[in-house]
Amino acid sequence: MRLLKLFLILLSLLALASCTIYDNNVEGEADTVYSSTINVRSNDFIAEDEFISVAEYGWDNLDEKMVDYGMVLGYLRFEGTTAWQALPFSVPFENDLVNLRYSFDIDNFSLIIEGELSGNNQANENLFDRDVLRVIAIPPSVIVKGKGIDYRNYNQISELYGIDN
Repeated sequence: MRLLKLFLILLSLLALASCTIYDNNVEGEADTVYSSTINVRSNDFIAEDEFISVAEYGWDNLDEKMVDYGMVLGYLRFEGTTAWQALPFSVPFENDLVNLRYSFDIDNFSLIIEGELSGNNQANENLFDRDVLRVIAIPPSVIVKGKGIDYRNYNQISELYGIDN
């Protein structure tokens, strides 16, 4: 009987140790997870140099606390598909390797295209024309930490945070 009780106690402790942990140490912050979709157009991009083009999208959900302590994620869905690709990622295109990444700051989210061939900006920009960008901002008060959580997996994150598709 004692062995069974000890086994149940150890099993309970193991179950508690594997639970998801919520980091709720930040006081006074909103607990709203923000999500927005943007239809990407090739003319959204401005060439920075012969390799890099940037599309800036203002987003007022990115305040100082979100930028410094929260989590901002970007996903792209290619036109005609249903799968979301986590950013950053690379795709081969016309003898080039095109890298798609993002940056963010207060009130701004930028999508960045970087090719390895100079002067290929327009072709690279056209590659993402009519795709859909999904941006998710998670305040520090509701970030979920735990084993098995894959923030590159859009389906898992949308389910975990209750994001409508």
